[in-house]
Amino acid sequence: MKANPVNVSSLLLVLFLLLAVFSSRVSFAEKSPLKEQNILSGYYTREGNDGKMAKASGHNEYVKFYPGKRIIRLYVPYPYSKTVKSDVINRAFSMAIKETSGSAYIKSKFGVMDKPVIAYLDFYHWVNDQVMYDCGKPMPCKVTFDDKSMTVLKPGIVLGHKIHYGRVND
Repeated sequence: MKANPVNVSSLLLVLFLLLAVFSSRVSFAEKSPLKEQNILSGYYTREGNDGKMAKASGHNEYVKFYPGKRIIRLYVPYPYSKTVKSDVINRAFSMAIKETSGSAYIKSKFGVMDKPVIAYLDFYHWVNDQVMYDCGKPMPCKVTFDDKSMTVLKPGIVLGHKIHYGRVND
């Protein structure tokens, strides 16, 4: 008895799909409220702010996560950023989040800065134990957390770049 090639192909396709579903390690499930709450407290400051990285890029970079899966990346021009206090950065984040409910690029003083800063507002998603967000590259940036910091893996053409951030508690 000869097997029908259409039935064999269909069976292989179904088996492949089942195997893919059951062996998939990607989960878009929501994280526990405790883990979500942990990243929502405080903000993150890029390692190298006020140093070589700030001089080379022309700014200090800060990141804050908000409920509703929102993320703000705040760029404060260097050397002005050396004089900005933590409470002013917090207030700038608070003012920026009120500007829009969607994604945006905003250049403003946000009522608290002496010089205009740039705020990128966007959304993030949990995938396994990482946060992912669009960072203007063909692939999303991936973020991993520990108790006092986060690391962003920014995709590159050949290799990704790891950028470390320390947590500043509110």
